Amino acid sequence: MSASPAASGATRTLAPLISPLPNPDDDAPEGVPPEVFAVLQSAFGHDAFRAGQEEVVAAVLAGRDVLCVMPTGAGKSLCYQLPALLRPGVTLVVSPLISLMQDQVDSLRRRGIEAAEINSAVPLEEQDAALDRAARGELKLLYVAPERFRNERFRARIQAVGISLVAVDEAHCISQWGHDFRPDYRRLGRALERLGSPQVLALTATAPPDVQDDVVLQLALREPARFVRGIVRGNLAYEVVRARGKDAKDRALLRRVEEGGATLVYCATRKQVDRVHALLRAEGRDARRYHAGLDPEERQRGQDVFLGGTCDLMVATNAFGMGVDRADVRRVVHYDIPRTIEAYVQETGRAGRDGEPASCVLLFDAADLHIQRFFIESSNPSRELITEVFHVLQQLGEGRLELTADDIAARMRIKSNGRGVAAALAVLDRASVVKRGDRGDNLARVTVLPSAGDLFTEAQLPPGLGRMFAHLVRRFGVDRGSPLDVGALAAERGVTSETVRRGLTRLHELARIRYVPAFRGRATEVRGTLSEDALDGVDFALLEEKRRREEERLEEMIGYAAAPGCRVRYLLTCFRVEGEGSCGRCDHCRGGRGDAATSTPAEDARARDVLVQVIQAVRSYDRRYGFRKMAGHLAGSRAENIADGPLGRGDTYGALSHLGVQGAERWLRTAYDAGLLRLVPHELKRSGRKVDLLGVAPRGAAVLKGEPLPRLHI
Repeated sequence: MSASPAASGATRTLAPLISPLPNPDDDAPEGVPPEVFAVLQSAFGHDAFRAGQEEVVAAVLAGRDVLCVMPTGAGKSLCYQLPALLRPGVTLVVSPLISLMQDQVDSLRRRGIEAAEINSAVPLEEQDAALDRAARGELKLLYVAPERFRNERFRARIQAVGISLVAVDEAHCISQWGHDFRPDYRRLGRALERLGSPQVLALTATAPPDVQDDVVLQLALREPARFVRGIVRGNLAYEVVRARGKDAKDRALLRRVEEGGATLVYCATRKQVDRVHALLRAEGRDARRYHAGLDPEERQRGQDVFLGGTCDLMVATNAFGMGVDRADVRRVVHYDIPRTIEAYVQETGRAGRDGEPASCVLLFDAADLHIQRFFIESSNPSRELITEVFHVLQQLGEGRLELTADDIAARMRIKSNGRGVAAALAVLDRASVVKRGDRGDNLARVTVLPSAGDLFTEAQLPPGLGRMFAHLVRRFGVDRGSPLDVGALAAERGVTSETVRRGLTRLHELARIRYVPAFRGRATEVRGTLSEDALDGVDFALLEEKRRREEERLEEMIGYAAAPGCRVRYLLTCFRVEGEGSCGRCDHCRGGRGDAATSTPAEDARARDVLVQVIQAVRSYDRRYGFRKMAGHLAGSRAENIADGPLGRGDTYGALSHLGVQGAERWLRTAYDAGLLRLVPHELKRSGRKVDLLGVAPRGAAVLKGEPLPRLHI
């Protein structure tokens, strides 16, 4: 096998975009040496590779940088674990999920393979021991969380380790065009340079071409072999159910749940999770829920019983994501439409990991799109919002500001929610205008209160409380406010952080101490005086491009719901992967009509003229009016706000007069449900109220050019 680029001292250069998908480079190795199969069997118990694994392993063993896009459950981890055993040095695995690291390290150790992990859940002394073992060559695989590269001490220590290969798991997180961008991943490119530019294997289950290109760019992969395999596993059957309103969705969901088998239900919001969870419980189902707003104990308990197989029904937000590893999930139901195709493919990929048939059901109601549009708007702050947040920080002055995003929003002259302000603060942080802290950096403050007599004796307090009080007296003295790391004190005393907080609260209530809990939000540090030119560091053009791409991604997802043909072929097309014919498993290929009435070809033909008139009307007044006014225009309404203004003119005025305003509006909504029209958010200047205005979607423009209509639900 050839030496790795790192070993040969090669200089890392930006790679060109290479080879048409889905095939790897023409010069990528086609197979592995025969001795590799012996290690595959002895170390991992496999007699053969799964589809796609051998080519990736061969490219890694040949010293190539590699980008591997492979479905969830297809065996990506073997693609770096096996080469790690066959080459000198340590393989560094960057993974964003602590539970997944723990599972893999435990599994490797059971197989007799030396591995360790470094993340926030591992005590410092164990982290040091792992780094010492790696430096001595006693480890083959070292798993690290991406945020470790923020730590200067870790960066210095890891440079002493002989890293021969870096495997970047969930590599799509490095791209701001991806659905799960994480700023800590953005530091990896620089970290690789400091490590001497070792060979890199980037792996992900979901990355469309632009995200793949960004991963190559950000990691500076050198002429990488690029493998895009499968995207959608062959045992998954896809279905879209048109269900208008929550009642229709609830009925459709309950029908699927009654079919039996483990079911994972994804909802877009915490509130929706709670509602659907309550519905299933009321129906007598043993359902669990998972979202970031729950008590950590309930969240962990629910995850454990679902993944352990003692509960077959989980309702969750996408926080229940990477690392979901239950093989026999028979069904993934999306109660709300996801924001992107790649998120949808990744989440549905959690069904049927045992290779047995499984179904992926999307309950689609066009009225739900406002949720995802709200998320897009909130996570992509406008120039006006970023500038206003900047001016509020200017007024507050330099120093550490313990203010929540909602606190800052309340001081602004323009209306915004806390989510939008938090996004603006993140932009200013990335531009080095301010520095945002982590919640874990926040410290409580404790003052032992002065008092007469023997008030400070332990005997006057319950034993545990007395010992804590005595410790505080010895450590801080009396009448002197001091910062306190609750987590460190808990570790020191061998109890939980919550136990320490309860003890401090009780001592405060007894007037023995003054206790100010740590700030629960993320503090913002303003260093020096903020001048107006500080905003020059913000790339507003890039932010606008990101927003545009996210809107296009949502339109692509809407297109999936309205696709007239094979669902799987549509998904593959989104990843620029050529499919061979129809899948034979989705609702369209099976000839199913879902839970809602579907038009016949004859009805489609009669509907075409009406829909063309609807699309033409909307194109004439692009992004100027909503459903009601456009319906009035098409119906030829004589109302003053229609007939006496711009809507009272044009070739399509009165084109659907025989249907009336309500009938015209029904056709507008049919066109919207079919993905022919789109809604564009707009803020009214006078009132600041948000409204949605109609525009023509790419699919609608294609129909005007003569392409066939999608399947309609009338």
